[in-house]
Amino acid sequence: MKKHTFGILCLTVLAACACGKEFELEVTSDPKLFLQCCPGPGDTTIIQLNRTFAVGRTADNVLLLEDADIDFVVNGTPYYVERAVDTAGVIPPGCWFVVASLQAGDEVAVEARADGFNPISARVTLPSPAPDFTWKFNRDSVRITFRDDSATEDWYGLAVYCERTLINLDTGQERVLKQNLLPLNGSSDSWWYSKVRNYVDIPFNGWSFGYAWSMVRVWPDTGFSGQETTLFMPTRDIVSYVGNYEQHDRFKVRLYRVSNEFFRYGVALEHMRSNTLAEAGLAPAAYAYSNVHGGVGVLAAWNVCETGWLTLP
Repeated sequence: MKKHTFGILCLTVLAACACGKEFELEVTSDPKLFLQCCPGPGDTTIIQLNRTFAVGRTADNVLLLEDADIDFVVNGTPYYVERAVDTAGVIPPGCWFVVASLQAGDEVAVEARADGFNPISARVTLPSPAPDFTWKFNRDSVRITFRDDSATEDWYGLAVYCERTLINLDTGQERVLKQNLLPLNGSSDSWWYSKVRNYVDIPFNGWSFGYAWSMVRVWPDTGFSGQETTLFMPTRDIVSYVGNYEQHDRFKVRLYRVSNEFFRYGVALEHMRSNTLAEAGLAPAAYAYSNVHGGVGVLAAWNVCETGWLTLP
């Protein structure tokens, strides 16, 4: 009994000493260039180029690089890269952008250099347009049916794009809002990836589809390769403005074909997001997929097939 009492006393003393002793676990990591770019068939491609910082540390508000040299090359032809410096345009301030009309089969190469960092490079090929599809849509859900190409390994994204025009009845001023309807996770209101489902919801924050904020649900064709299939997605309407407004909405249903890099990066983002211990520096960070040589991030690609404008009663 005395031995047990002595052992408990020793543990108590050690615990008290540990509580009274402050210590830091210093983790050092050389910063790298972080690239996010997702070219598609539009005429403008947004490029985000940041610097990384160590897990468990706080960003110092200088992640966006103001001075960098970026090459954007399509099928061997270089294009001029410009940086957005204010909020007047559709490009997020601090991002770079390229005006270039791209189409299926184009090979895009991006290289970037900045003082104090290793140079980075990445390549991607724009996929073919998504197949034609039939659709059913209301404000609560969308359902599409199409036939997959058995000769290719594909990843499909589904989204409903909404363009809302608000007319202030007091002033007559018009305002146009552009945003995807957010996908719902079945009966749950969670947006994030679940291992029991065969899809992933990927938020883009403007860097891939050119809008201020968007989210697309993506499926691999592993479960229906070469077959006719139906994809179903519950949706949540965008928030209505409160006040004396007249509201006019129109919609497009979009089926995306996305590159392998796009899907793998989206899944990696969701694994990282669910690893809250790593955010606090208490666990290893989840694996982050990247096809950027010398740095981190992703250069992915997409193509799309979409309906015309739809209006609902």
